[in-house]
Amino acid sequence: MEAGQNSRKEPFTIFQRSGSAVWWMRFSIRGEGQIRKSLGTSDEADARRVATKLWHEAQFRKEHGMRAVQRTFRAVAEEFCDHMDRLSKDGEVRHDRGNRIRPLVERYFTPFFDKKPIDLITDADLTRYIAWRKAYWTTGPGKDQTHLEYVRAGKRVRRPATEMRRIPSLSSQRGEAVVLRQLFRQAAKWGYIGQNQIPDVETPRVPPSPRPSYSVEEMERLLKLASQRMDDRAVNEEVRRDRTILFAYVTIACCTGMRPTELKNLNWGDLLGYREGLTKRLGDRDIRIRARGKGKAREFIPLEHGLSEFDRLWRMWKDKHDGNEPADGDPVFAAADGRRLTSLNNGLNALLEAASLKADHRGKKRDAYSFRHFYISQQLRAGVDVFALARNTGTSPDMIDKFYGQVSVEQFKDALRPSWA
Repeated sequence: MEAGQNSRKEPFTIFQRSGSAVWWMRFSIRGEGQIRKSLGTSDEADARRVATKLWHEAQFRKEHGMRAVQRTFRAVAEEFCDHMDRLSKDGEVRHDRGNRIRPLVERYFTPFFDKKPIDLITDADLTRYIAWRKAYWTTGPGKDQTHLEYVRAGKRVRRPATEMRRIPSLSSQRGEAVVLRQLFRQAAKWGYIGQNQIPDVETPRVPPSPRPSYSVEEMERLLKLASQRMDDRAVNEEVRRDRTILFAYVTIACCTGMRPTELKNLNWGDLLGYREGLTKRLGDRDIRIRARGKGKAREFIPLEHGLSEFDRLWRMWKDKHDGNEPADGDPVFAAADGRRLTSLNNGLNALLEAASLKADHRGKKRDAYSFRHFYISQQLRAGVDVFALARNTGTSPDMIDKFYGQVSVEQFKDALRPSWA
């Protein structure tokens, strides 16, 4: 039932739905269509006053570039997650980043801000959220939670929550703050808030913490042991094959500085000029490598020493495939049946343990990424220009300066010790 109009025509209509005493309003906004809202009262005079107030608020928001009707944080957060899923599916953001955002939003952001209008969230609310988030797993909502559930690669995964029972690291806090700030900025782009209403989401500074590398002596010891284990006749052929691939992996990683993901994605077609050089002497061959990973691709120049290990893997492929050469789309690091190896971590950890090199002098654990750090450190010590090195390794001079500055100083040690006499 619609209410009667005043003598002066109103820009909205108030009405009651069948079977309900509560009054509603409806009005139209250019570009947004018809909008309906409950007025929360059964008194017609009160309903008209509330409707007038809401209509003027909607006009004010529209005039200032915002949507006419407020949206709750929960609604905008869900729209944001769907938006990021689409970008991930279309390849506009990294797939793993898209997969991580929804669990983060649904576990932390939405339960805290919930149905509060997103344009009413202030810096003070953000301050309270940060305190709540830090205590989430220790004294907050997650303290009694036994398991985490999330979707990975289309499958629901369940794991114990015991490892979460701590204050999040600075790195985690920073990563979450970046996503929260991105959510508010996207809300502004959609017109749910004004640019001046984006709250100040502080991103904690994370001090540089370089992954552990190796000294030259340690790397020589590691490769010597890897070679011995590769030639061990006391183990079966399958284990020797795995150890041979691992020896090649370590050598190639040290000679290229490639990230673990780039090594995993490496195909024979990515070794540009490799096939043409197979009949040449090692010193006469020259290849470029096309690396794919971390959402980007690049071509770079490897050290010559790694070529012999590519040859070893090439011969292994032919031996397992009746003398047939690998196709351009076949993986360089492959299982016996030709499928791509997704990880060599088990073998690498066993090798590092056997060589007593699992951790560096600080107690930091080494992993496959440590070979990249060894490569960059050695190139700096050899005097390679930092800008050329940054381009070759797909990073920035600033990142190299931040994580390898101590090595840069080392190469100038003679110049820094002049005779003052």
